[in-house]
Amino acid sequence: MTPEDIDGDLAWEVEKIVKSEIISYQRRVCGTIRSFEELCYSIKWKGCSEDENIWEPPEHLEHTKELVEEFHRENPDMPKLG
Repeated sequence: MTPEDIDGDLAWEVEKIVKSEIISYQRRVCGTIRSFEELCYSIKWKGCSEDENIWEPPEHLEHTKELVEEFHRENPDMPKLG
């Protein structure tokens, strides 16, 4: 499987969204350690094995809004934006 061209960028096709999760992490900002939380989705890529699933933030899924909406309809208790 090869990536497709979307708006001049190469992108892999999302087969399905496996789950969503709020991921917590810390970063040093202006000399202070700050805690952050970010919504991420576990993505299954078309033509790839489950071992190759990765976590992506919502802004990386702009071209798959229908899959995100379908995922949340089928999994209403999973974390989501808003």
